[in-house]
Amino acid sequence: MAEQKITLKVARKPYSLTIDSDKEEIYRLAEREVNAYIGKWEEAFGDNINIQDCLVFTALQFCINNITITRQNGISDEDIEALDQLSKRLDKHLNRIAPKKNNIKE
Repeated sequence: MAEQKITLKVARKPYSLTIDSDKEEIYRLAEREVNAYIGKWEEAFGDNINIQDCLVFTALQFCINNITITRQNGISDEDIEALDQLSKRLDKHLNRIAPKKNNIKE
């Protein structure tokens, strides 16, 4: 896979990275999103917040979002048990009607 050097500017500081060429768009989108969050925190708190605090709040926000999405997409143990019980009931039903189907003359 081809690599390329890019520079991302996050919190007004440039960072040089070497990345896979096909992932540049993802890095650029992440750069914009992080900087947008930093801007929101700076706007909300004005002179009462420094860039380090903005980065901390931004990291917390991304973690909260990630955990929320993971929980929404996750399947709980109760869900797995319910699906297992449903599968067993369906197998039992299908096994009960399968012999009757085999007795049908065509």
